[in-house]
Amino acid sequence: MMGVALPGIAPVRAADPAAAAPVVVRAPPASERARPQPQPLTSTVALVAAPAPLEDMPAPVAPRIVRKKGVPLVAVALVTGGLVVVGGVAIVLLWRGAQPIAAQPRASPEGKDLLHLTCDPKSCKDGTVVELDGEKSAFAAGESDLTLARPLRVGDNTLTLHVERPGLGRDEVVKLLVPVAYRVYADVSTMSAVHPSITIHAEALRGSEVRVDGKSLPLDPNGLGAYALDEGPTAEGPADESRVLSIDVPYVVTPKGAPPQTGTVTARVVVAPLRVDAPGPRCVVDEDHVLIAGRAARGANVTVDGAPVPVEPDGAFQTTVAVGALGERLIDVRGGTSVLTPRTVRVDIKRVSNLADEARAFEAQKTVGYDAAMLDLPASAGQPIVVEGEVFESRGSGHRTLVLVDDRRGCAKGPCLARVVVGRDLTLAHGELLRAYGRVARAFTTPTGQSVPEVEADFVVRARR
Repeated sequence: MMGVALPGIAPVRAADPAAAAPVVVRAPPASERARPQPQPLTSTVALVAAPAPLEDMPAPVAPRIVRKKGVPLVAVALVTGGLVVVGGVAIVLLWRGAQPIAAQPRASPEGKDLLHLTCDPKSCKDGTVVELDGEKSAFAAGESDLTLARPLRVGDNTLTLHVERPGLGRDEVVKLLVPVAYRVYADVSTMSAVHPSITIHAEALRGSEVRVDGKSLPLDPNGLGAYALDEGPTAEGPADESRVLSIDVPYVVTPKGAPPQTGTVTARVVVAPLRVDAPGPRCVVDEDHVLIAGRAARGANVTVDGAPVPVEPDGAFQTTVAVGALGERLIDVRGGTSVLTPRTVRVDIKRVSNLADEARAFEAQKTVGYDAAMLDLPASAGQPIVVEGEVFESRGSGHRTLVLVDDRRGCAKGPCLARVVVGRDLTLAHGELLRAYGRVARAFTTPTGQSVPEVEADFVVRARR
């Protein structure tokens, strides 16, 4: 048993005089006198006996080392690393030896040269971008069509493609050799010429034979040839609506020492609408000027006799052309837009000194009468005719005057209505007598459902009763 000193009871320092002062212990209050007093703390210490002395042990026998034949581990590691390096070099050499991208020259629907590229989808994943001369395209399912900034030439074409793979894919530069034996393409720019046409151009290696549309096409010493298709009827004459011109022309190219190559060249253009209301397709005047007016497509550029004229937002235009000398002259009115091929309407203008003399000269030629024209209106189109009678109805329409005349000259039994189109502004009263000199144009259906001839008048003379 050991005693434990409690703070405040045992002296802190034995030599301290203050510590030796007697301690006054106060009696606890009455309320605490009954409490049990704390007992001093006690602890038990167990004693352990000393261990037995160590015994001497004999020394162990020397180890026996067994040497085995083989390759050291370090050497194995070095050889393995060498195989990986050699294998990697072999893979790179094989990769560069094989062409990862193949190209086939083609033509776009717009007539531009393009390359149809094919590549292993594992190498050219979707989104891989290929670029040449600023033109780019992306691969999808291992294929891509790259439009060329410059057309391919006949012969060998060496191209350098820049390939950019998505993410952390490897970018590279691929060189391609694209041989071209011949080129056959359509040129629609000649539709804007004085004589509209579509030109088929052919270019082939020397010694090649070319046939276009079944006809032999001679090539010059440079291997070039051209074949023109006349499309004047499509792009000339009045039309109220645009018209689509589409052609498919077959060709056969036989390179020297090679089998024939067949194909079809396609061209498609849209010809603009254009109508000349005044003075119409032909007119006879006794004045020194004539009004040219009509309507073209919205946003069209219009020229009259080669000079540009103002065009309203709705396509309407008008201008005055001087007619200085007596006689006939042709005036070309042309209108087109940036996307619509120009259309040309030719106006035949004849200036005379006296309309009465011109009327007698007109009647001196062979003309068709009203009854004869009614027998077969389509067959009578274009034939000269004279309509004379009372004005049944008259109204203006875009610098034209549309007149219903009850013809009494070539009609055996009336009423014999004819629709006369006059290419100028006229004010005509109901019942007024009128003689119109012109040509049968087509059949016209009146509001009552009657089919009557429509006459395009060269000129009209107001008759007297």
